[in-house]
Amino acid sequence: MSDSPSPVDQASLAIACALKRATPGDLAAMRRMRDGIGAPLFWRLAARHPEIDRRPDAWIAIARMLALLTPTGQPEARPPLHDAARPLGAVLCDGGDRNWSGPAPMLSETRLARLLAARGKARRVALERALRMLARTRSPGPLVNVPEIAWAVLNPAGGQIARDYYARLDQAAHTKEEA
Repeated sequence: MSDSPSPVDQASLAIACALKRATPGDLAAMRRMRDGIGAPLFWRLAARHPEIDRRPDAWIAIARMLALLTPTGQPEARPPLHDAARPLGAVLCDGGDRNWSGPAPMLSETRLARLLAARGKARRVALERALRMLARTRSPGPLVNVPEIAWAVLNPAGGQIARDYYARLDQAAHTKEEA
């Protein structure tokens, strides 16, 4: 079995790196992209990564979500977005706060259940709403395992988000009980 990153992992990380280095105008254009209509930076990335070019509508949604999570301002002041040790489900629970101890998760269990039950375009909309909420509440610094966002769009049947969300929720409950 190979330890090399998949084309999806490579493409999503390339988008995150490009967004970190993007001018404020390019970042804003990526945030405003609509389904089927990408921004110039998106199409440059698609030209470099065949994986993006295979399913541009899905990747426009992924790139827009990553752009929403990328802090505004000058590129040199932006922290990296990717943190391999921060699963998407855990971040949806704790809002990106590594010291979070509960009691209420950033994304309620009801909203998580709706997100996981949604399919197709409704799934993308629910995930984007959750990430918009996360973007408003997040603290600076590396935030999330970026490829997991891509996989959540491309393979919505995966149950990893729920497992990581509830593991983080239970971890906070156990920490509180010990205190």
